Amino acid sequence: MTLPEYMRKIRREMEMSQRELAKELNVSFSSINRWEKKAVEPSQLGRKSFLDFCKVRNIPIPPEILDDEKKENLGWWRCRHE
Repeated sequence: MTLPEYMRKIRREMEMSQRELAKELNVSFSSINRWEKKAVEPSQLGRKSFLDFCKVRNIPIPPEILDDEKKENLGWWRCRHE
């Protein structure tokens, strides 16, 4: 699963609109829209904002989404089972 796919999955599970998620991440609606459509990859800041959003809400992140640095430093974030 890619980061944009996971963003969409989490957003839908939380019953949030793209605008609501954008507000939570402090990014524009169009950024969320482009990320989810895979038109562009999230910036490093956008990626960090989403990972922080998940951390605060105890939402597990699948290991394939975390880059090597995150895998080493944030092992507790690894997805338990999907």
